[in-house]
Amino acid sequence: MPSVSRSAKLSLASRVWLKRLIPLLAFAFLGAAVGVGFAAVINMPRVESIADFKPGRITQLYDYKGELFASFAKERRVLLKDGQVPELIQQALLAAEDRNFLQHGGVDAEGVLRAVIRNLTSHRATAFGGSTITMQLARRLFLSPKKLWRRKIEEALLAVELEKNFSKEQILRLYCDFMFLGHGNYGMEAAARSYFGKSAAELDAAEAASLVGILQRPSDYSPYRRPDLVLNRRNYVLHRMREENFIDQETLERAVAKSLGVKKLHRNRQLAPYFAEDVRKSVEARYGSQAVFERGLQISTTLDPLIQSAAEEALRRGLSALDHRKGWRGAVGKVDFDQGPPLLASWISVDFSPGAWNEGVVLAIEDGSAKIQIGERSYVLLASGMKWTKRGRPGKILKRGDVAWFRIPNDPESIELHLEQNPELEGVVLVLESATGAVRAMVGGWSYDDSQFNRATQAKRQVGSAFKPLVYGAALESGFTAADTFFDGPAAFPGPTNELTYSPRNYYLNYYGITTMRRALELSMNVTAVKVLDLVGVERVIDFARRSGIESDLPPFPSLALGVADLSPLELAAAYAALSNQGVFVKPYLIERIKSSDGSVLEEHATQARKSTEPEIAFILTSLLEGVIDRGTGAAVKDFDLDLAGKTGTTDNYSDAWFVGYSPRYTMLTWVGYDLKKKIGRNMTGAEAALPIWKQLVSAGLRDGWLTAGERFSEPPGLSTQDVEYFSGLVARPGAEKVVREIFIQGTEPVIQYSAEWEAVFALPWYQQRSHYVPKARERMPEDVQDWTEILEGWAE
Repeated sequence: MPSVSRSAKLSLASRVWLKRLIPLLAFAFLGAAVGVGFAAVINMPRVESIADFKPGRITQLYDYKGELFASFAKERRVLLKDGQVPELIQQALLAAEDRNFLQHGGVDAEGVLRAVIRNLTSHRATAFGGSTITMQLARRLFLSPKKLWRRKIEEALLAVELEKNFSKEQILRLYCDFMFLGHGNYGMEAAARSYFGKSAAELDAAEAASLVGILQRPSDYSPYRRPDLVLNRRNYVLHRMREENFIDQETLERAVAKSLGVKKLHRNRQLAPYFAEDVRKSVEARYGSQAVFERGLQISTTLDPLIQSAAEEALRRGLSALDHRKGWRGAVGKVDFDQGPPLLASWISVDFSPGAWNEGVVLAIEDGSAKIQIGERSYVLLASGMKWTKRGRPGKILKRGDVAWFRIPNDPESIELHLEQNPELEGVVLVLESATGAVRAMVGGWSYDDSQFNRATQAKRQVGSAFKPLVYGAALESGFTAADTFFDGPAAFPGPTNELTYSPRNYYLNYYGITTMRRALELSMNVTAVKVLDLVGVERVIDFARRSGIESDLPPFPSLALGVADLSPLELAAAYAALSNQGVFVKPYLIERIKSSDGSVLEEHATQARKSTEPEIAFILTSLLEGVIDRGTGAAVKDFDLDLAGKTGTTDNYSDAWFVGYSPRYTMLTWVGYDLKKKIGRNMTGAEAALPIWKQLVSAGLRDGWLTAGERFSEPPGLSTQDVEYFSGLVARPGAEKVVREIFIQGTEPVIQYSAEWEAVFALPWYQQRSHYVPKARERMPEDVQDWTEILEGWAE
């Protein structure tokens, strides 16, 4: 008689013991189930309610052409087409999840018992298992995911109720529409589109098995992070389908031999994320968060995708160029090759499109180059791709294992990368349609993923000289003309204590003497701007700003002329848009129309407009701002073939840089600065930091056609033109060296002609021009302004 080992004897004894214990366990489980069941029934939800249940729908945002560009949802769910469960998915589900689905009444006693025994023998009393498709659906719809014996019993009771109230086909359809399949996909249809780029009805056996395999543990079974696990689970499902005779042997072999075949997960670089978030906040404030995330609103917006793309690209290039001036700050990470081949989290969604930025790993440093890996591709970095660092060869700043940002080459055939780094600077780009107030583009920062703070609407910053047009607008309303003269020289003004403590300085610490309003604005003279505000009265300036749409606090002090008020970029852009719109302020807006999921119109935009100033005043001010571009601080954009007007803005210590301007149709604003106020850099004025971004935006507009070459500002009636000498504002004589065609309200044109005597005056140093300056009555300095010019003239003598 063959001998029996000790371990075999124990195994035999265990089986005998289990056979005797199983009935006892079954009775014990049944008793516990009855007790807990009675308690559960008291609070059990009514399963019939799901007949009327509508799953949360996706709220969708459309641009002004009707194209979808963003969406919001609590669960990103797509329902099966026509409500039918595709045959292969049904077969895969029955084979892998519930082979007795068509026979049981919600609970599969055989399956539950198998699970209990498996849990006891594995000493994992809370592992559970054995849930039918109906029980899983009950858990998903009504219960918490916590693994408790009470929940398991409630799950069984609810499953029985579901089976009483719904057909097997209905239960299966609900299951396929409600279950989570990873990466934000709810329902088989959403997962099929996301992973395979096709509808659920178009999946083959391998693809259907993959989706069913993911169902077991979506967080673990990611086809991007752990394709090996998904592949193993898929093959298990396929073999179960063969065992149940759902597929033949040839289909099995062919399916098992296939790769996963999932689509590449492209980086979700959403268009206009700051714009979309502002829309969401606005709609949520009026209708509540449930409406936004569950009711499937259809929101038509003002966004122009062509302009938005140009704005995003202009800001990206502009901030990157500014950041390059500050030098290389070092690698952003390090990979330890001893832990295996490099695998960055960002490689789940690599973007290989031309000009895209991706994280890469330095594989090797070679003579004059570096070998870089991005995803599954290899590239090289040469000295030419990192010139901005001024460090020569890659080996001087990079080492094997370093992680850094690289820009994909524009030429698809090239493998030469450009080294990049995320800038620390932030920026804003806004584009408004001046006549309607429609916000056509909004970029609120460098990266929405890094910071959701929308600087276009939430930030309030000092605007510097970009406020000056509002000062001169009030002066024009008060009867001044563009050719009237002021004396630009040192002066002290009363501060908050009413003492003469405020003494503004011009940018280059020099003065210009006798100057016209036009020249003062074109060259952004600080002293003259403060003098004009003081002459006109700060109350009139504030009133002009309010009518132009400025709602923020405006300090009633002389320094207001130099933009010490904190304004949001959007309200400043809207004020300039009123000038472009011939003195009519139109409140900016983002939403054209909101519809419910059934197409009913919930609200439609109604224009909010008011007169801010007379059309003649707005046009003269526009002419002055055209001069800023033709001869002043905005001259970098003077060569474009269309009318442009605008103004730079720079704050103390170069902490904020602005350029705000407009064409006949669009108002465009750019801002650059740090979130925490600090110096951008040496001499980082609006012309140096913000204007290049504005220039690129205009260039893109002319290239793409949303700006029209040759477009001109429309002149309202009641105006006249006169050739005047640029420095004096007097009627130009024949042969005058510098002449501008000035615009006047009819009847306010100058009559005195520029003469040789005046030419001699303007040849004098600024401080010697004071004795020749005779202001008109309305230009006389108030008594509380101390003019220092006479003192300086005495010093000069």
